[in-house]
Amino acid sequence: AGEDKTLCIGASTEIGEAAQTGFTYNWQPTNGLDDATKANPTASPTSTTQYILTVSGSGGCTASDTVLVTIGTIKAIVSNDTNICEGASAKLFASGGAKYEWSPSAGLDNPSIATPTASPTGTTKYKVLVSSGTCIDSAFVTVTILPPPNANAGEDKPICIGESTQIGTPAEAGNSYSWSPTTGLTSPTASQTTASPATTTTYTLTVTNPAGCVKSDEVIVT
Repeated sequence: AGEDKTLCIGASTEIGEAAQTGFTYNWQPTNGLDDATKANPTASPTSTTQYILTVSGSGGCTASDTVLVTIGTIKAIVSNDTNICEGASAKLFASGGAKYEWSPSAGLDNPSIATPTASPTGTTKYKVLVSSGTCIDSAFVTVTILPPPNANAGEDKPICIGESTQIGTPAEAGNSYSWSPTTGLTSPTASQTTASPATTTTYTLTVTNPAGCVKSDEVIVT
């Protein structure tokens, strides 16, 4: 009688298999079948139906098999819209079916699985087609790329031994700042700080914004 099938209302599917010479075929119940005496009729039931196939040989021997045609609905479920920093990745999630296909495929490690990893270069709205048998539904999830903070360590500065100079630029509200190395700095967590290195030093300023996005810049004090 073939494998069990899942259909959406109004769809059709073939059940059974090709006929063999010398045998007769009979399906029960007959509702939803185009021909209940075919070996492989087209089934279009309006509700979930278990069909019983009885095959008879010329010697009077019979054998039976069943196939379940399920009428179902499908609902595509996806993860919430998400924000990521430039260069980061996000795990997408979908459920509700047996097969999944995401588009556009750009930025996805595998567009044909339920949980691809998205690494888009710009804000992208992804669509997923979720299917099971002939039932298909779709849903959307947007991955928004957040801009990085502004990191400006200032211009390179020459100083004489024993002197100091200010590096960095004014702070922007909400950002946090960190300098490395901290040697010779009066405040390694300020956007602007006074540097008094004993030797030529390259200072790296790392800025983190409220969204967690990070950017760095360097300044050389000679």
